[in-house]
Amino acid sequence: MEKFSLLIVLFAALATPLITAKFHLQRMPTAISEIIMGIIIGKTGFNFVQPDSSLQYVANLGVIMLIFLGGMEIDFSLLEPKKGQYSPLGTSLAGFGSIFFLSLILSGILYALGIFSEFILAVILFSTIALGVIISLLKEVGLLDTDYGQTILLTSAFGEFIPLVALTVYAAVKRQNYLSVLGLPVIFIIAIILLRRFNRIYVFFEKIDKSTTQLDIRLAFFLIFTLVTFAEQIGAENILGAFLAGAVMKLLRPKEDTEEKLSSMGYGFFIPVFFITTGVKLNLRTLLTNKEALILIPVFFIAFILSKTIVYFVFRKRFGRRYSAAATILASTTITLVLPILEVGKNLKLITTPQAGAITLAAIITCLIGPTLFNKILSKGNTETKEA
Repeated sequence: MEKFSLLIVLFAALATPLITAKFHLQRMPTAISEIIMGIIIGKTGFNFVQPDSSLQYVANLGVIMLIFLGGMEIDFSLLEPKKGQYSPLGTSLAGFGSIFFLSLILSGILYALGIFSEFILAVILFSTIALGVIISLLKEVGLLDTDYGQTILLTSAFGEFIPLVALTVYAAVKRQNYLSVLGLPVIFIIAIILLRRFNRIYVFFEKIDKSTTQLDIRLAFFLIFTLVTFAEQIGAENILGAFLAGAVMKLLRPKEDTEEKLSSMGYGFFIPVFFITTGVKLNLRTLLTNKEALILIPVFFIAFILSKTIVYFVFRKRFGRRYSAAATILASTTITLVLPILEVGKNLKLITTPQAGAITLAAIITCLIGPTLFNKILSKGNTETKEA
């Protein structure tokens, strides 16, 4: 079966949306349904798939594409101060600041109790927010272009970018590669150089581009592999390079169909392979017999929720109780960055495979509960408004 692993995973990627549609489960985040499919065909379930080098290579490209598209989703106009208008920047910074503060406290408690010994890794994990899942949900409910949706979006962007930088520094220190920490600004400088270099000629692309050249797509992949390669060369995490590549591409102001083509390639091929492979590797049979893992599942799930609670008070002044409660619950959703963080943790031998599996399962539960409760709170408010 090992030779057919990639083929089986690709078939599973095709079948997953068809199955969710058949059983009316479309509200479930796509990433979660793909991980569940991976669990069914992987070690926990029928064991049809034994990941080989080709499958792992495509899965690695999947996480790079996922983080790249996350960088492309940032609306940089939100960072600009607006005179006489509401700007989501201040509220978002305060919101993420409260998340980081609570993450420090919760990580300290787990460390003091001896439940989880990697204090900084726990802080990074608790402060992450699933930007991709939240963007999809906000688009679905039609809130992405509102002040409320933009504030949640920017808070989520901080919850992806800042933990990503922190992870890069933390991994470098753990590897005792201190020069890579000093070299971290280099990757940002390279990103700026690429932006300035292609900003002038990007408009020229439109004049010479044709269906057989697809210059905008070629540029996107050039940016991805350039920044990922340089990130790896200076000892940084490749996902930081992918995120910066997405940000550079966004600042070049690509056409709408360019973004659609990149999303199609990512979510149509690479990213599903990554999520399904994650599920394939997750061995719930072993996990549920491990006492340490059984403790970590509820502990991390509760910590993921509690670390976001102060967001309610930050948002309440602007958006009221109901919308603030909904935003708080949605912010507790985390999965997209948790998975690469856990991979780094395992590679550095900071956490064990059962620990990584338990934390992954806790993150999956947040993605099942968070969006569902968010929709219920908002729909309840709409019903009350209509009745009134």
